[in-house]
Amino acid sequence: MDERDTAAVNAPRTARWKIVTVSAVSAAAVFALGYACTGASAPSAGSAGPPVKITTQTPEASDSYGNLPADRTKPSSAPCATVRRPAGWSKIENAKPGDSSWRSSFDADTSLVAGYLNQVSAACGDTLELHLSGYVSSASVTAYRMGWYGGTGGRVVWSTSHVPVTASPVKNSGAPTYTVEASWPVAERIPVTAAWTPGYYLIVIRAKPHDDGDAIPLIIRDDSNGNGPAGSGSSPLLLQASVLTYQAYNNYGRYSLYYGPKDLSSKRTDRSRVASFDRPYNGDGYRAPFLYDIPLAEEAEKLGLDVDYTTDIDVDERPSQVAAHKALLIGGHSEYWTRRMYDAAVYARDKGTNIGFFGANEIYWHARLEPSPSGADRRMVVYRYANEDPLAKSDPSQATVLWNSPQLQRPENSIVGPAYGELGADGGAFRILQPDSWIFAGTGVAKDQYLKNSLAGEYDTVKSVGGTPPDIDVIAAAPIVFSGQSTMATMSYYTDPSGAGVFAGGMTYWDCQMAQMCGDRPVDPGTAHVLAAVTDNVLRAYAQGPAGKRYPSMYRPAPSAQALISTAPSLSDVGVGPPKTSTSE
Repeated sequence: MDERDTAAVNAPRTARWKIVTVSAVSAAAVFALGYACTGASAPSAGSAGPPVKITTQTPEASDSYGNLPADRTKPSSAPCATVRRPAGWSKIENAKPGDSSWRSSFDADTSLVAGYLNQVSAACGDTLELHLSGYVSSASVTAYRMGWYGGTGGRVVWSTSHVPVTASPVKNSGAPTYTVEASWPVAERIPVTAAWTPGYYLIVIRAKPHDDGDAIPLIIRDDSNGNGPAGSGSSPLLLQASVLTYQAYNNYGRYSLYYGPKDLSSKRTDRSRVASFDRPYNGDGYRAPFLYDIPLAEEAEKLGLDVDYTTDIDVDERPSQVAAHKALLIGGHSEYWTRRMYDAAVYARDKGTNIGFFGANEIYWHARLEPSPSGADRRMVVYRYANEDPLAKSDPSQATVLWNSPQLQRPENSIVGPAYGELGADGGAFRILQPDSWIFAGTGVAKDQYLKNSLAGEYDTVKSVGGTPPDIDVIAAAPIVFSGQSTMATMSYYTDPSGAGVFAGGMTYWDCQMAQMCGDRPVDPGTAHVLAAVTDNVLRAYAQGPAGKRYPSMYRPAPSAQALISTAPSLSDVGVGPPKTSTSE
């Protein structure tokens, strides 16, 4: 994501904490203590309270590669959570009246009230705890379910008004982990009833009735039958919301896993090493669901396909749920994975579960989960360097470093197909190399056609390195020049001996371009149409079972990067990137 570059480090793009700073001038008597110390984006009360304490950390259980880890939690046993939905439930759900007012919250993490939930997912029968802080006495709360709904993209499922809001501080652990935690009081308890159809939700907080609102992502799980043998899940498709990546980029309180407010050098020594879910989302962590996951959920439900929803944390807690579905869907940017997530994906693929990576920079950093005072798995640990990680000193396999590092030796390309390329290439276009691929069926694309302006964000590329599947088919590629060096982004597909098919889109902006919802970045309508049609082909095939049994892959490499660049019809079709960044980013 773009927060990796120097400009983002020096001047974070979103303005929530800046606005609060201005407001705090007129409320200095209330906010004098605590706020000035933390740089928090929510108002501070009269005392900052005790600091966050990060003491011992828990090692992950060590499993053999590809073995299914034991579940740590069980599905909900509430009566309403155990009711199995009938096939075709998505069509019934999406025939209900929609409401597009959720869209205004896309750029709205600058509101005067902010909040977070006590959990990233819930099931029917659970009660959510909403924590708020702000400059207003009360706020309204609206729960939207994301989907198609005739193109509106959402439906109001629940709402309430006049939820009390108080000004509360945030806490900071300081060195060495620089963990920001809000620990605010509960403002509202929200019961999850049968009216909350399982799916991807946004909980939108508004200080005033017509405000854009501040959105909190939430998954409502279907726990009725997601733990059985392969293919027995309530829906054929399972979409995994990348909440660990959201949190990694979350700079609420002016600290993320990428930077802190003081060290602006490339070392970024005051970045967080332990990030807490007990705080609102901000910055790129706030926008991630809109760019990378919500468009994929909307497209799947537009097709009328039944989809179950989960999160990174839920898969870590119950790895068996992945193989209970015919396909695992990953959105535009799923960079941070735990060992149990990794093993669950490998196990499921090897048992015939298809995987679709509709993005890039996937499975890049190893993360561990830790509890916070509010509950289990509320903190994520990423040190980036093995010599900083206290657990890596006695067990290198615990190191929260790159998955392809010497300590872990589990490169992302062994699952995804391609490996990480770089950040910042823009202005280029993917060139169709294999129009006869089933993935392009019905799209109308021709050989050597370019998808105009399609390259953006981060990209992946198929490399001749260990772990790359031998039968990988590069169906499209985008030529790129980085500081005079020739390279490319790739779109690919391979099949596992189990019959599972694995698709990789090769760029982080796949989903938002498909939905034409990339914020200020313009999207070519023709490109959006092709990306949506490709997504539809993959989703429909994946919902039928192991795609490789019907569409086996064959090794078809891309031309050399130099050849792609030299034969591009115009300079605008060649992506241009800044100097390469450090792999530690």
